[in-house]
Amino acid sequence: LHLVCGHEFDRLVDEVKNCCLRTSIGLPLLDSPDDYLAGLKALLDEVHAAEDEALVLVGHGTDHAIWAAYPALESMARKHLHGQVFVGTVEGCPEAEVVVQDVVWAGFSRVCLVPFMLVAGIHFQEDLCADEEDSWKSLFEAAGVQVRLEYRGMGELPGIGDIFCCHIQEALDVIPDRVE
Repeated sequence: LHLVCGHEFDRLVDEVKNCCLRTSIGLPLLDSPDDYLAGLKALLDEVHAAEDEALVLVGHGTDHAIWAAYPALESMARKHLHGQVFVGTVEGCPEAEVVVQDVVWAGFSRVCLVPFMLVAGIHFQEDLCADEEDSWKSLFEAAGVQVRLEYRGMGELPGIGDIFCCHIQEALDVIPDRVE
């Protein structure tokens, strides 16, 4: 399961291209504009922010051309759903310092940090919520912003699982039942 079509997804596609078995690969969570909106709605069904609290989604990030998926996600969230959503990445753009500044400039004094990752694993523990001065939590606190942490990764949210299941079913539907 992948959230975006980055390096790992490209490697997977390359590995199965010349496979002697019939194969099909399910698309990542964020593949189409409809997926972006469905993913955001599934997230917002489970993770709630108070009116005076920013919801900050932090993805892994990448140097792959798909890096623009993160700013696109924020843009879609603000346009269609929720003006309180900000999106950043652990590695790449948009960086923590930029997101902290944007949140402060928008007038929020409280944030809910959400790992926009399949699991809330090592990046969540070390990069988002650690007490180190360069963690997202510490950067927000240094800017005078109170931090609340969401401990679930995207893979734990039922609506996100539903999107993945749809993508898997679509991949299965293109595999012929038998070889003639």
